[in-house]
Formats: sequence, C-alpha cells, structure tokens
Amino acid sequence: MAGRPRDWHPVADRDPVPGDPDQVAALGRQLRKTADELQRQIRNLKAIAELDSWDSKAGKEFREKAKGNTKKLEAAFSRYDMAADALGTEVTEIGGGYQDKLHAKPKNYATDLNRAQEIADAALRDAKDAEDRKGAAQRSLDGLSEKDKDDKKKLEEQRDLAGGEIAAAQEQIAQAKAIRNKAAGQACEALDDAASLNDSLKDDFWDKFDDWVDTVGKWAEDWATKLGVAALAVGWIPVIGQALAGVLGALSTILTLASTVATVIQVIRGDKGLKDLAFSVLGLAMMGVGKAFSKIAGKYAQRALKVMDKANVAKTSAQFRRAMKGVNKTAGSKTKGIDTFRQNMKTFKLEPGEWRKSMIEPFSELASKKAWGDNLGTIIPFRGNYKAAWDKVVLRGDGNVLLGAGRSFSVADPGIASGLKDIKFAAQGFDGLESVNKLSRSATGMSVAGTVVTSVGMGLDGNLNPLLD
Repeated sequence: MAGRPRDWHPVADRDPVPGDPDQVAALGRQLRKTADELQRQIRNLKAIAELDSWDSKAGKEFREKAKGNTKKLEAAFSRYDMAADALGTEVTEIGGGYQDKLHAKPKNYATDLNRAQEIADAALRDAKDAEDRKGAAQRSLDGLSEKDKDDKKKLEEQRDLAGGEIAAAQEQIAQAKAIRNKAAGQACEALDDAASLNDSLKDDFWDKFDDWVDTVGKWAEDWATKLGVAALAVGWIPVIGQALAGVLGALSTILTLASTVATVIQVIRGDKGLKDLAFSVLGLAMMGVGKAFSKIAGKYAQRALKVMDKANVAKTSAQFRRAMKGVNKTAGSKTKGIDTFRQNMKTFKLEPGEWRKSMIEPFSELASKKAWGDNLGTIIPFRGNYKAAWDKVVLRGDGNVLLGAGRSFSVADPGIASGLKDIKFAAQGFDGLESVNKLSRSATGMSVAGTVVTSVGMGLDGNLNPLLD
C-alpha cells in the first residue's frame, strides 16, 4: 500500500479499495511453492510405495505407511493448491480503459484487487481535475456582473459539466469497491472450502478431544494456583481465616487433581512427555510435604502456648521460674539460628504414620465433613463469626482495625497462622525475654517453611516447567 493516494476528496473520505496486490501475490507464491514441494514429495512416496523389490516384512510395513502418508500429503497439497489459486501468484495487468477493466473476467484476488485500484485511482484523478474546473468556473461566476449574461451561461455549463464528471467518478469508485469486495468474498470462500475439506487432515474426534483436554488442563492449573494463593492469603484472619482457607484450598486441590489427570491423558496420547507428568506428580506430593511442615509447626505452637500459659498464670516466683524453664527449653535457649530450627524439627518430628497421613491429607480431606460442612458453616454470614473476627482484629490493634489487621497479617500456613499470632500476643506480658521472642520466631519459621513448600508445589507445573523447556 506504499503508493496509494491519501487524499480521496471529492469522491471518498478514505481509500475505498485498500490493500496491497503485490503482498497478496507474494503470499500466493509462498503457498504455491509449498504446494509444489508437497507434490514432489507425493511423487517420491508413490514411487517408494510401488517398489516391489524390497519384498520383506519391513518393506511391506514401510510401503503401507508410505501409502497412508501419501493420502495426508495429497490432502495438504489440495489445500495449499486451492489457497494459492484463490490469492494468485502474480498481478496481471488488465489493459484498456475503464470499460475494459470493468468488464474483465475475474482471475484471482491479487489481480482483481489491482484492477479495482486502477479504476479507483483513475476516477480520483478525473474527479480532482473536474473539481479544479468546477471551482474555477464558480469563482468566475462569483466575479461577474449582471450585464455579462452570455459569459454567465457558459460558465454555468462548465460548472455543471464538471459536477457531472465528479458524480461519474463517484460511480466508478462504487464499481471499483464492488469488484474488490466480490474478489475478496470469492477468495475467502475458496480459503474456507480449502480449510473445511473432509479429508485425512480434518480434525477427528480424538483431535477435538485432545484440544478439550489441553484447554481444561490449562484452565484447571491456572485456577488451582489462584485459589491456592488466595487460601494462603486469608489464613491469618482470626476465627474465619482457617475455614475460608480450607474451602479455597479444597477447591484448589480438586483443580490440581483435574490438571494432573489431564496431564496423564496427554502423556498417554503423546501430547506431553514424562517430564510434564513428573512435575505434576511432584507438585501434588509437595502439597503433602507442606501439610507435614504445618503439622510440626502446629505441635510446636501447642507446646509453646501451653508453657506460656503456665507462666502467665503463675502466682508465686517459684511457679514462674519453673514455667520459664519450660519456655526456655521449648525455645531452645542454648541454640541459635538454623540449629534451633533443626532441633525443633527433631524434637517435634512426625511419626511415620503421621507422615503418610499428611501426604494424603490434602486429598482425603476433600471427602471429609470438616472440609465442607464445618468450614462452610464457619464462613456463612450472620452466625457471629465475622463479628468475632472483627472484634479480635480490633483488640489486637488496641481499637484500630487497620493496625490490628497489620499486626494479625501472616504468611504462615493457614492452618496455624492465627494460632501463631496468639503466641505473639501471649508473649506481650514477657517483653524483653529473648527466649519468648525466640519461641515465637521458631514457630513462625517452621510454618512459613511449610507455606513455601506448598506454594512451590502449587506453581511447579505451570511456572517452573516452561523454564526448563
């Protein structure tokens, strides 16, 4: 379209026949080149299929496959051949004047588009020339006096004649648009016919099934991650957070299972490899590992709350000293950093049966009453739970709900996030005691470790896998 006029006054507001015939023909040549190559390969395969000298079991099997592939190549050739013919491989100039171009026999889109543009361009030139003459006649008329009657009549005839020429040019523009639109419609129809041929390349039931599985798998994977992140984001809310996270987590697990099933089907169908399946299964397994970390953190938190409660209710100095020994022991006052973490993991480890239970718990919970009945019952409005959650946040913020929300927020696992905050607020009566602060940090650290493992598991297949391709 590099040489197309930009100003189409007085026949149109914009180019009435846009397009680039040379680019259309260039695409047609690419399609024709592909069709010719397909035809060459068809001849080669037919020659192999008709070769009788290779008379063995392997030779017979190869000839059968060659015949099958020949049908597919012939189907592909038909489509490229039809598309190349519809677009055209070169722009053929149509000689003569307007009537010759108007009544020329349609050929292909590239040639007919060029023919329409030549008609439109010529009409534009004629219209601009007529517009100049019309304007000149009108200006002369405007300068005449009443005495110049003969000149006035002559100038009016010139003006009206030029106006008629402009109207004729506009009609030619309409004809050019009709030629282009008809050619475009015929080309589109030919391309649609090529695409919808009922041949060996047409999608069968299994092709459509594969597309459906891929769509469902991607959708389930995407929403499983979104719901899983949402579950981790709401677990800190007092009273209702764990229940809400439980419902969102259950939905995320269902979709994760659906995505994994889709991956298994795609592996069986040959659309994905074992690496994709391994990532899906590993993602499921890490959800169980994350659950196990949270259980360890839960054990630690329960022990921490218990020893701190004893210190809080101590009535004598002797009782307080005994309680603080329990706090120091639980906090691991003789260790630091990662050593404290390792010691706590060792002390509060899960038994073999608990590990197995943790690994299957994200999925077994889907059929449990707690996952649906109890959790849904907790988050249903008008039962007082939302008010209780609000009151607790306000209390933690000393009357300020925004401050309370900030103090309550946690990235820990939903199952223990609120409990960890209870430890933190229970420790306020022991300000300045490093063992108490250490106890709170250790509980949070173990739970956050579980959250990280779970989060990596949720995003493993959809985010890490493509990076390794």
